[in-house]
Amino acid sequence: MADEKTPDEGAVEKAGRWAAELAEKVMVNGVGPITGSVAWAEDRLSRRQGADYRAPDDEERRSPEDMKDDIDAVVARLIKESMAAAGTQGFVTGLGGLLTAGVTIPANVAASLAINMRLAGAIAHLRGWDIRDPHVRTVAMMLAIGMSAQNVLAAFGVKIGHKIGEQMIKKIPIAMLRAINKKAGFHLVSKYGTKRAAVTLAKGVPILGGIVGGTVDAGATVVIGRATDKALRGDTLRAEEPK
Repeated sequence: MADEKTPDEGAVEKAGRWAAELAEKVMVNGVGPITGSVAWAEDRLSRRQGADYRAPDDEERRSPEDMKDDIDAVVARLIKESMAAAGTQGFVTGLGGLLTAGVTIPANVAASLAINMRLAGAIAHLRGWDIRDPHVRTVAMMLAIGMSAQNVLAAFGVKIGHKIGEQMIKKIPIAMLRAINKKAGFHLVSKYGTKRAAVTLAKGVPILGGIVGGTVDAGATVVIGRATDKALRGDTLRAEEPK
C-alpha cells in the first residue's frame, strides 16, 4: 500500500509534464477528433449570436461582461456537449489511445481528462482569459483534473478568500510552473497511476473538495465544468468547511 500513497518521483514528474503538454494540445490546437478550446468556444458563441457575433480580433467585439448572458448560455452548452462526449465510451476509448504514451494513466481516464481540459480552456477563453499563456493553462489544467480550487490558489500563492485573476496569476515566475505541474502530476499518479486506482475509480473521484460518485466521466465533467466556470469568472473562493 505504501507505494500507492507515495508515488514514484519519476512517474510524478512525467505525469506533470504529460498533463501540461496535454493541456496545451487540447486547449490551443485540439487533438484527434476534438478541436481546440478557442475554436470550439468561438464556434458555439457565433451560433448563439448570429449576425451580432464578432471575432476576438474584431475591434467591435464586446467584452465578456457585456456578453454575459450569451457567454453563460454558451458555457452551459459546452458543459452539456462535454458531458455527452465523456459519456460516449467508444469516443472516449478511441481518443484515449492518442494521449497515454509514456504515462501510466489509463486510456479512458486520459481521454476524459482531455475532454475536461478542453472544456476548462473554452470556459477560460470565454471569460476573458488568454489560454495561450502557460500560467492560464496551468490554472485551467489543475481545475480540469479535479484538484481543489483552494489548492490551485495556494499553488500560486493566492490567499483563500481572494478572487482569482489573470493578472495576478501572470506574476508567477515561469520556473514555478514546473513545481505546480509536478503537484498536478502527483495528483494524477496518486489517483489514477496504479492498478488499484484504475480498478477503484468507480468508488468516487475527488472533485474540487467534494466527492462525486462514478468514474471521471459525464457526471464529473458537469461538476468540473461548473466549478471551473465559477472560479474563472472571478467568484471569491472560500476555504472548505472541515469534514
